[in-house]
Amino acid sequence: MDKKPFLALFIEALEAIKEPRFFESERGYQGELLAELRNRIARARFPGDPIVEQEYQKTIPAHGLTIRPDLIIHIPFDRGLTSGRKEGNFVAVELKRRANEKKARAAFENLRQIKEALNYPLTLFVNIDSADPCAEFCPDSIAVQTLCIAVRLENGNPVIRVQEP
Repeated sequence: MDKKPFLALFIEALEAIKEPRFFESERGYQGELLAELRNRIARARFPGDPIVEQEYQKTIPAHGLTIRPDLIIHIPFDRGLTSGRKEGNFVAVELKRRANEKKARAAFENLRQIKEALNYPLTLFVNIDSADPCAEFCPDSIAVQTLCIAVRLENGNPVIRVQEP
């Protein structure tokens, strides 16, 4: 998956979320972001026809980890298009609402572990209802592949700040 077109699509999905209620909880925002991403990814026709899924699909026996990122974009292994679960993985996303340093570091650690276990080449941290992308808390081991994003509403419009660690 080409990083630049995906990131444009991701930002477009964030910009589409304008309902204040979705900014009140991580789960509410996650559901709406999933819906916005699903439509855009299907239309983008990325190679392999990747999908976006919620955290529930990662399991210890199949994936070898207890980390369950909030959203993943990948080609499902059971389609038979990849030779292993470390292939066809594109993006892992961790969401936090109004993250402080402790929550941000925990989210980055989750991203580090999923990258290490399943070779996700792009990891995203999204701080919901905040102006702080928390980039300074991203570990060096994933800094090259991670984007930190803060999204909040201002006068009914999403304000998005993207920062590299």
